[in-house]
Amino acid sequence: MNNYIKFSTLILSVLLSFASIDTSQSTELSKEKISLNDLNQLKDISSIDLSQSANLMVYSVSSVDEKKDRYRNDIWLLDRQKNKEKILLKGNPSIGKTRFSPDEILLGYLASGRGKYADYQQIWTINTKNLVKRQITRLKANINDFEWSPDGKKIVLVAESKASDSDKKTNRTSVQTPEPIVIDRYHFKQDGSDFLGDERQHLYLLDIESRTTKQLTKGSSNEFLPSWSPDNKRIAYVTKTGDMDRTDNYDIYVLELDSIENPIQLTTSPGADSSSSRPQWSPDGKKIAYLYGGDPALLWYALTELAVIDVDTKINSILTRQLDRNTTSPQWSSDGQNIYFVLEDNMKSQLAKFSLKDQSISRITPPNYYLSGWGKNYVVRNGKIGLILSNTNSPDEVFISDEGKLSQQSHHNSELLASRKILETETIAFTTTDGEELFGMMIKPDNFDPSKKYPLIIRMHGGPVSQYGLYFSYDWQLFAANGYVVMVTNPRGSSGRGLDFQKKIFADWGNVDADDISQLADYAISLGYIDENRLGLGGWSYGGMLTDYVIAKDQRFKAATSGAGIANLLSGFGDDQYIREYIVEMGTPWDNTEAWLRVSHPFLNADKIVTPTLFLVGEKDYNVPLIGSEQMYQALKHLNIPTELIVYPGEHHSFSTPSYNKDVLERYLAWYEKYLN
Repeated sequence: MNNYIKFSTLILSVLLSFASIDTSQSTELSKEKISLNDLNQLKDISSIDLSQSANLMVYSVSSVDEKKDRYRNDIWLLDRQKNKEKILLKGNPSIGKTRFSPDEILLGYLASGRGKYADYQQIWTINTKNLVKRQITRLKANINDFEWSPDGKKIVLVAESKASDSDKKTNRTSVQTPEPIVIDRYHFKQDGSDFLGDERQHLYLLDIESRTTKQLTKGSSNEFLPSWSPDNKRIAYVTKTGDMDRTDNYDIYVLELDSIENPIQLTTSPGADSSSSRPQWSPDGKKIAYLYGGDPALLWYALTELAVIDVDTKINSILTRQLDRNTTSPQWSSDGQNIYFVLEDNMKSQLAKFSLKDQSISRITPPNYYLSGWGKNYVVRNGKIGLILSNTNSPDEVFISDEGKLSQQSHHNSELLASRKILETETIAFTTTDGEELFGMMIKPDNFDPSKKYPLIIRMHGGPVSQYGLYFSYDWQLFAANGYVVMVTNPRGSSGRGLDFQKKIFADWGNVDADDISQLADYAISLGYIDENRLGLGGWSYGGMLTDYVIAKDQRFKAATSGAGIANLLSGFGDDQYIREYIVEMGTPWDNTEAWLRVSHPFLNADKIVTPTLFLVGEKDYNVPLIGSEQMYQALKHLNIPTELIVYPGEHHSFSTPSYNKDVLERYLAWYEKYLN
């Protein structure tokens, strides 16, 4: 009897051990692959802010409303002391730019106005205690930005207005017939804004108690990115010096509220100073941290560097010159001894800190976390830092850095990702034939077997001055989940590797950077598990252009997707928003025809293309207009190369309709499946 009990106990323990193993395995096996259906389930985090005490945090969560086929924003409030969070504002697609009042009672935000202001974006507040909402501006103009004064009594805002309809002469009698569009500007179109007229962005001052608004700036220029001095008496802002349409010479000005007629020009370099980051006053009001824009002749190839300028003497100092890297978004520590900033490095975006005491630079966030975006992606308050971070296994979430300890505060994508197989992102490196070391990433399919041969998809980033980094990419995960090895690299012309690296393709697009992509394919084939007869590639914006450049030179690729690209730059002259930049980089077509013909290589050599290519573009894209995709489609169609052109009605360079974004990925998968499998 005792032996039976012992035997039964042994059998039971063995069965339990097997059950334990099976449970673990079944948990892993029960995880599903990333699929197209997951696209609309992912949440996007943005617009973070911390209250002055750092006890309250607010951020925006963007999600998809599938019934209305639009994106919606929910504003979440996290009480760090009570460790509780809730939705403060729900479901409004137009909400943006949340900002705490200095006393933490009110949260300001932008949203559509009510009644006769319904067509204009206005400033609203919500009381964080009783949740009462109020529209506090009533301007017949779109408000694009705002900042509370340090004492909380005023708000400086940026409003865009144009001549009222009553000022326009018309002979039209039918309300159904639109007025002709009259164009007289040099820079006459902008993606998302269509044709440009007499619209201008000016600064206004809102008194909170009286709700009265006073215009601070006037004229033919645009003013933006206002910043309050600590004493509430001055406002720094950014505007262009010279002809607004013909120059990119941005400078910082300071406006004395007691004497608004004579703003003081603070910076005088010919480049784009602080054109993308708000100037930041030091706590004592004596200095301003800003971004030094570099050589204007280098356009977007120039570095943006952290600088400080003395408000009284106008003497500036560039603090990060030795880094040879792009920086952005400066913020002072409360004691004025340190300046935080975002540092872009090789496949990394980290929060860094410059110590004014010992002139040293230290990195705050780990290299495996990517500080997302170039807008308000972090905020420093009371010794605490709120951040939006991602890594290769998880999309953006909100974190807090407190005395060097990093802790995740939000988990909006955790539940979905816990039930999905997230495939490992590996880093890769290879050396080109001319000795340049390039870096990138690779994702392999599930249950990868190195003895087998797999189709390859190479994806290329936009820009051209941009980079792929160590962040979560749904697209790459989706392709790998469908059986492809996915590879990306940052070819010459990319950022993150210094000035010489990113200006390598100045006025020479599709040359060395296209060769770098072909050599990535060589590297992939050398690994032994890539089928050299099943090579695919694609990208969007400059990535779409680079796709065209590569397939015109390298006939090995069996499938390509070119999104929002152009290959005939010569015929595109004047059709997009980059007239200034093109002429600086390549000269005019009539004075420097050879340069324009060189960068139009793919179209002029379309007869050398054999790759089946899918072209996709937004109908109203003024960044890289429809004509670029139309011409390449027509050329390949004439040559009987398999091709399709997909035009998305009403969309700009980036799409605002969820079903269209999903459709793009569906068509990618179908195209690669058809020609690579």
